[in-house]
Amino acid sequence: MKLIAIGVILLLPVLALSSTVVQTKQLALPAAGINRLSVQCGAGSLYIINAEGQDTIRVFAEIEIDNLNKSDHQGFADKHVVLSLNRQGHRALLKSDLKPSWRPPVDARINLTIEVPGGIDVFIDDGSGPIHVQHFSGHLDIKDDSGQITIEKIVGNVRVADGSGKIIVEDIRGNVEIRDGSGNIDVSKIRGDVRVTDGSGPIAIRYVEGNLTITDGSGAIDINDITGNVIIREPGTGELNVKRVKGTVTTQNEIEDTSPKNLEE
Repeated sequence: MKLIAIGVILLLPVLALSSTVVQTKQLALPAAGINRLSVQCGAGSLYIINAEGQDTIRVFAEIEIDNLNKSDHQGFADKHVVLSLNRQGHRALLKSDLKPSWRPPVDARINLTIEVPGGIDVFIDDGSGPIHVQHFSGHLDIKDDSGQITIEKIVGNVRVADGSGKIIVEDIRGNVEIRDGSGNIDVSKIRGDVRVTDGSGPIAIRYVEGNLTITDGSGAIDINDITGNVIIREPGTGELNVKRVKGTVTTQNEIEDTSPKNLEE
């Protein structure tokens, strides 16, 4: 009988916890006179889409909470979540994160969807979670710790500084600069110059109407269909394949480099 009683006592805290709970919030800010949106966010996904013709920056937030006692659902966001959208001169500032008062075993994240009118540059400082930006008109600057980054159909320059996670950049009308610690990099259909500095992981770059510069630590490099010049600094330890480059191809450290490479016109 004692063993049965102990089992019931240990199960009670678990039963008091709920499954995932989702709370939603919306923010809006008139976009007139704003030329820059700064996004500072913690854990959670981030999705940014173009809102051409719209005169308001809109934010849709989903706060996902795991392992929370049912009695604490109602007040969790007010007590433990920072979510604000304010204007500072010509800049809009969005903050989304958990307050220091939040503690495990509760697991929470804030998923954001942001509608941005055309002509506003976006600067993102993100903690973790996937980032997806598409159909966007303006310059884009992303600083991310971890999580996959997907950027497509952008009219403007793109700059990414990433710790780890896959990076996909496609269909950009502007220059692209990527600084990555680790993870796959896939870049294609760029009308502008491309510069990539990578620590480790394979790199695939295709269909660039401009010049390409790569500095790599380790991982295979595949380059195809480049209209400008290609400079490969520190090719690293992986295989190097270069095909269909209209400009010149320069590989620095060629004397010291013993890794396999395949260059084709």
